[in-house]
Amino acid sequence: MSRIGRAQIQTTAIALLVVGLIIGLAVGYLVAPGKTVTETKTVGAGETITTTITKMITETVGAEGTITIKAWASGSPVDTTRVENIKRAAEILNQMLAAAGVNVRIEVETQFFRGDYMDKLTAAFSAGEAPDIIAMKNLPTLADGGYVIALDDYVQKYWTLLEDVYPTLWNAVKYKGHIWAIPQDTEARPLYFRKDVLRQLGWSEEEINALPEKIMRGEITLQDLIQVAKQAEEQGLVEWGFYHRPNWGGTPFLILYYQYGGVAQDPDTGKLVLDKDAALKTLQLLYKMAQEDKVLPETMIGTDWRTIHSDFVNGRVLFWFGGTWHWAEWQRVEYHEQLGALPEDYEWENIGFALVPAPEPGLKPMTLSSPYLYYVTSQSKYPEIAFLLIVLATSAPLDAIHAVDSGHLPVRMTTVDHPYYKKSKFHSEVAYMLEYTSFEPLHPKYTAYKEAWITAIAKVEKGEATPEQALNELVNTLQAEIGEDIIIR
Repeated sequence: MSRIGRAQIQTTAIALLVVGLIIGLAVGYLVAPGKTVTETKTVGAGETITTTITKMITETVGAEGTITIKAWASGSPVDTTRVENIKRAAEILNQMLAAAGVNVRIEVETQFFRGDYMDKLTAAFSAGEAPDIIAMKNLPTLADGGYVIALDDYVQKYWTLLEDVYPTLWNAVKYKGHIWAIPQDTEARPLYFRKDVLRQLGWSEEEINALPEKIMRGEITLQDLIQVAKQAEEQGLVEWGFYHRPNWGGTPFLILYYQYGGVAQDPDTGKLVLDKDAALKTLQLLYKMAQEDKVLPETMIGTDWRTIHSDFVNGRVLFWFGGTWHWAEWQRVEYHEQLGALPEDYEWENIGFALVPAPEPGLKPMTLSSPYLYYVTSQSKYPEIAFLLIVLATSAPLDAIHAVDSGHLPVRMTTVDHPYYKKSKFHSEVAYMLEYTSFEPLHPKYTAYKEAWITAIAKVEKGEATPEQALNELVNTLQAEIGEDIIIR
C-alpha cells in the first residue's frame, strides 16, 4: 500500500477513536463505523469513559498544560509502529481532550532500539531518566527488578476499553498473581518454503498448494521434508535444505521440544522443567540434520541475520524456520540481490508457509507465539496517562496498522474485522496458526534456561558433542545455574 493509503487509514483510525471515546463507546465498536448506537457504555456509577479520562487528566495535570511521555521499544526494522502508535494514541487523546474543552496536551518522545535494549534501560533507571512506557518481553525480570508497575487496578477501571483483547493473551501478562502489561502484538512461527525450488523438483502447483494442509493434518512430517531438502541439494537447486534462527527465539527448538512431549514450566510450582527424553530427541534431530543428512549448516548458531534472510529470499535455502513478521520484513528491507525489497507478488509466487511439521508420524504440527508487551515503568510520573496511551495504541485501528505493516497477528478480536486488516491476504491466511500455538515460560531464570539450551544445540550441530553428551552437559548446567528452580525429569 502507498504512503498516502496508509496515511488515510491512520487518519480514519484516529477519527474513529476520537468519536468513539467522546460518546463513551468501547473501542471494540470502532470497527463498525456505520452502526447506529444509542447506548453509552459507562465505567462506575453512571460515569462515561470520556468523563473518567478527562477527570483523571485534569486532576493529574490541572486545567491546562503540556506533559511529555517517553516511550521506548525494540524489535526488527519493521516494528517501529510500537512507538509510532504511542504517538498516534497521544494525538487521539489530545483530540478527545480538546473536544471536551480540556486545555491539556500530551507530547510523546520515542526511541527504538535494535540491540542492547536492557542495558540502555538499566542505565536510564540508574540515572533516574527511565521512559514512561516500554515495549519488550522479559516480564519476570522487569517485574521482579522493580522496573514496571502492576496494572490490575487500571485494567479494572478501564476494562470497557480492553474487553476485546483475546482472552488467551492475558496469560502472557500475568505473573505472581498480577497483570503487569498489555499485549502489544503476537505472532506465529511458521516454516517457510520456496515454491520455485519445489517446482524445479517436479512438484505440481496442486502439490505445492496442498503442502500446508498436509502438514497441518500430519500427513507430511519434518522427516519427509528432510528427504525433499536432500534431493534439492543433490540436484544443485539450493545450497542448504534448512536454516533456523541463529539464536534461541523458540523456533524451532522449543517447538520441537514441545512436539516431543516436553514441558518447560511446571503449572503447580512455576518452576522450569527439562524433560530429558524430549530434550534428547530434539538434540538428536538437530544432530541428524546438521551432521548426518547435511541439510543444515553446522555453524547455524551465530550466523548473522542478514546472511540468513539474504540466503533465503535469494533462493539458496529451501526451508526456513521463521516468523510471521518476516513476511513484512522482506518487503521493507533490501535482502534480495536483484530486487532489493521484495514485492509482495514475488512472495506469493515464490514463498509459502506452513506450521512447523510434526517431527515424525504420530506427533503434532505446532507453532509458537511470544507476544511483545507494553509496560508502564515505575519511574513514570504519569502512570495512568501512560496506561491510557498503551490501551489506545493497541485499539483495533492501530492494532491493525501494526499487525499488517509489521507482519504480526492482532491482540484484539475486533481487529480482524477492521478494513485495513482484512485487506491483507497474508494475515487472513496465517491466522489459523494461533489454533496450534504454544508459549514460552514466564520465569526470571528463563534466560539461563535458553542459554544452556543454545549451547547444547550449537555443540551437536557442530559435531562437538553427541546428543547424549550435550544432554548431560545441559542437565548439569541447568542444575548449576538455576538450582532449585529447575525440575529435571
